[in-house]
Amino acid sequence: MHSALPVERLTTDDDLFVRMEHALGLGVVNQCVWQLPTRLDAEAFARLGERLCAGRASRLVARRPPPIRDAWRYTPTAGSVEFFTDTVSADDVAAWIDTQARFALDSVSGPSWRLSAAHSDGIGTYVSFTAAHAIGDGATLITAITEALSDNTYDTDVEMPDLASDLSDGVKTAARAAHAAASSVVASLRTALPRGSAHTQPARVPPQTTVTTTAGPTSTGATTGTEPGLPPSVIVTVDREHASKIAAERNGTPNSLFVGVMIGLLEKAGIASSGDIVPVSIPVSRHRDDDRRANATTGVTAHIRLDVNRYIDLSEIRDACKAAYRTLDAQPGPIAAMSTVAQALGDGAVRRLAGGMSTPLCVASNVGRVDPLFASLGTGGLGVTAMRAVTTDTAGLAGHAGGISGWLCSGDEVLTLAVSSLNPAMINDRSSLRALVAAEFASWNISEKDWGSCE
Repeated sequence: MHSALPVERLTTDDDLFVRMEHALGLGVVNQCVWQLPTRLDAEAFARLGERLCAGRASRLVARRPPPIRDAWRYTPTAGSVEFFTDTVSADDVAAWIDTQARFALDSVSGPSWRLSAAHSDGIGTYVSFTAAHAIGDGATLITAITEALSDNTYDTDVEMPDLASDLSDGVKTAARAAHAAASSVVASLRTALPRGSAHTQPARVPPQTTVTTTAGPTSTGATTGTEPGLPPSVIVTVDREHASKIAAERNGTPNSLFVGVMIGLLEKAGIASSGDIVPVSIPVSRHRDDDRRANATTGVTAHIRLDVNRYIDLSEIRDACKAAYRTLDAQPGPIAAMSTVAQALGDGAVRRLAGGMSTPLCVASNVGRVDPLFASLGTGGLGVTAMRAVTTDTAGLAGHAGGISGWLCSGDEVLTLAVSSLNPAMINDRSSLRALVAAEFASWNISEKDWGSCE
């Protein structure tokens, strides 16, 4: 006899993205896009949508009063599925996927995810899958798609919390928050004590003025990067074999080359300068087999000196990344402690606690080799895939002094890089960002082209 699974509460990682969305007005959307080489059948697309409606991504957040943790509520009505009748040209595909990313998602009231598609004006198909980040990180979304394509069943029969469950959870959550707050205070006091003469070179604070780069024109006049809308973003592809060869010739790997490109974009945008120590945030998936968590991504930080020598030798970047990965099992830091405290608070308190929050200077997320089933969407023909995370409100993002984020996907023949501005006041339009990307790849002797124009 089947019995429902126990109540599933949000983790601190899940809660972070709910609070960004509902307390701070900075909702983050994860987006997967495909350029398929064949015409996707409308019936096959509808079946995929139906399977997603019955799967792990089709859930909403059931808010609970603090300090009780929110719970997951699975429902087949959480998503939106649409196949457009109008075709999309390669020239218009960037605007099309931006439009899909701007579709209003809400992790609480829904829809929390959206699957959409349109045929190209040639023989292919463009597909977009977006989800509120609270619903799932990149690994969760990939798993949701592959489960739907392979008809793997995900159990959505989960109990909803009752009064006893809520009371018990509230007591435990409050206790964890109190312990985290106390530990954070102790750690701060220890950090403040004299510890000899060793000092870490601080990262340079970037100037908060818009710069005009030599790589391409920047917008002037009314375009200030503070209007509501999607921050500038571009997606390009490069030949995988050639990029790997370039990296190997410079004592590096495709991953260290990726990080080198990202910090080069910061320099070309005027956000960082030669000699700066750039903190590069590197997300690392901590998902386990049969993992039901929506978000299970931790982060490490590689501190990389911005030096022109990287264009001939990637050793320093590679070593910095290795050193960062070695910190994966370290004790949780102050940010993790603050997240534990925040989960026990109401949205208003979180809003006050987050005052002065800044977004990362550089995020480099390497998705790795894409599963062929995921890349083909079950069509048998491997598509060119890309992933990215975007904040859907430029106005809200502009005041947080960030930099750029990048997502790298590896396919059989190409690497796909999606780059988004985290600082619309500095990089405020797509054409400027596209010019920066072209100039940076030219510095590595690598040719790139716009995603969606692949033959």
